[in-house]
Amino acid sequence: MQRKLIRIFLQTSIGFGLLMMIFDFVVYGDINIVSNLISGIGFGIFMTGILGYWNKKSVKRKSSADSTNDYDVKQTKEINLPVPYDKAFELCIESVNQLKKPKIKEKNYSGGTITAKTGITWDTFGDTVSFKLTETKDCTHIVISSRPVFFQVVDYGKNLENVNNIISFLEEQKV
Repeated sequence: MQRKLIRIFLQTSIGFGLLMMIFDFVVYGDINIVSNLISGIGFGIFMTGILGYWNKKSVKRKSSADSTNDYDVKQTKEINLPVPYDKAFELCIESVNQLKKPKIKEKNYSGGTITAKTGITWDTFGDTVSFKLTETKDCTHIVISSRPVFFQVVDYGKNLENVNNIISFLEEQKV
C-alpha cells in the first residue's frame, strides 16, 4: 500500500507541477520553478490523501481477506474446477456475464484462453479479464486475471471485484 501512495504522490505532484509550469509560461511568459514545485508537492499530498483513503476504503469493502495484494490494480486468482475441460471452458464464457458491460474479445478453445473487456465505470475506464484453462487429471485449473485497459494507479477494488465475482460464479456452478 505504501508503494501505491508514493506512486499516487509522484504522478499527481509531477503532473500538476508541469501543468502549472505550462500555465505560467502561457499566461505570464515566465516560469517560476519554486512556485510550481511547491504547488505540485501540495497538490500531490492532497491527492494522495484523498485517493489513498477512497481506494483503501473501497478495497476493504470488496475484499474477503485483508491481503496486501488486494490493493493492486492487476488481480490474479486461481481455481480448480472438478469438471471436464469443455464444461469449464463454457462456464468461464458464462461467467463473463457477471461483469459490467462485458464483451468477449477472444475465445481459443485449443489454447485454453478467453479474453473479455468490460465497459467504462466510475471506477475504471474498462478492464481486461483473461482466463487461462489447463486440463489436469481430475479437474480443470483456471487462472483468472483482471486489469485496467488503460494505465491506472488506483481502481477502487474494481478488478478484485471482477475476479471475486467470476470465482463465486464458477464455484456455484461446479456442482
